[in-house]
Amino acid sequence: MEESPYIVKDTPGKGKGMFATRDIKRGTCIISESPLVYISKTDLVGTLQALNAMSKKNKKYFLALHNSYPELPQDVGVIKTNGLPLGSNSLDGAVYRVISRINHSCAPNVCHSWSSKLKKENIFAIHDIPAGSEILTDYLDRLMTREVRLKTLAAKFRFTCQCKNCVSESSEEFDAAVNRIDECSDLIMSCATFDPRKSIGYVREALGLIDKVGGWGKTTFYYDAYQISARHSNYMLAKEWADLLVESYRIEEGEEGEKYERYLRFSQNPKSHEMAGLGGYVNLTGA
Repeated sequence: MEESPYIVKDTPGKGKGMFATRDIKRGTCIISESPLVYISKTDLVGTLQALNAMSKKNKKYFLALHNSYPELPQDVGVIKTNGLPLGSNSLDGAVYRVISRINHSCAPNVCHSWSSKLKKENIFAIHDIPAGSEILTDYLDRLMTREVRLKTLAAKFRFTCQCKNCVSESSEEFDAAVNRIDECSDLIMSCATFDPRKSIGYVREALGLIDKVGGWGKTTFYYDAYQISARHSNYMLAKEWADLLVESYRIEEGEEGEKYERYLRFSQNPKSHEMAGLGGYVNLTGA
C-alpha cells in the first residue's frame, strides 16, 4: 500500500498541521476528502439538523478541531473556525476531518478545489513541496497588502500570521507589488477594446509581479489575455494564453476539475469564444 503523502501532527504555536511525508510534485492531488458535515449560511435549520445527524465517530472528529471562538457554543465556534465554502463565492460549505487541519500562509503551497461531481474537497500542490515541509493554504481568496491581510486574519480567524510575507522586512515592496497588480487588473479591462496591445502589456506586468511576490492566482490574467487576443483575431496568441490557463487549472484542480473542463475548449479551438473576431484584427505579437 502506497504511503500517504501527508501526516497530521502537532506543530508549535499552531495546534495541529499537515506535513509532507515525501517529496510532492506540483499538480499532485494530496487529498480528496468527503465532508464531516455540510453547513449553510442561508439554512440554519438544515445545518443544525446535519450536526444532529452526525455519527458519534464523525462528531468526535468534528469536536476535536480547533475552535477560535470559545465564547460561542462549541458547534458554532468549530464551524466558524473550520468551515470551507463549496467552491468560490458559495454560501454553502463544509467541515473536514483532515483538510480543516491545514494551516494558513500568505505564501501557500497548495490550493483548494471543490468537486461538485465527486462531492469532495481536493487539495492540490501548486508548488513542489519537499518532504517534511508543512502543507499550507491561503485562508484569504486574493492578494492583499500586509496590513489588510493581518487585520482580516485576526478578525476572521483570530491569529497573527507569521508567514514569510508578513514578517519580512521587505513588506513595503510586497505591498507595492500587490497594489500594482490591482491597478493592472483595472487597466487591462479599461484598455481592452481601444488599446489591446497596452492591455496585453498590463497582463504581462501583473504576471511578473505575481511571480515576484510568490503568489498564485494567474488564471484571471491568462483568461483576460486569451479573450483580448481572440477578440482581435490573434488566434495563435490566443491559444498560447488558453494553454496557460488550462494548464493552471490542471495544476489547481486536476483534469476532472470543472474549470479545467470548461476552459479546455478554448485551448482546443481558440476561435470558440463568443467574442472571437468581433474586435477587428490588431497585431498583438510582441505586446
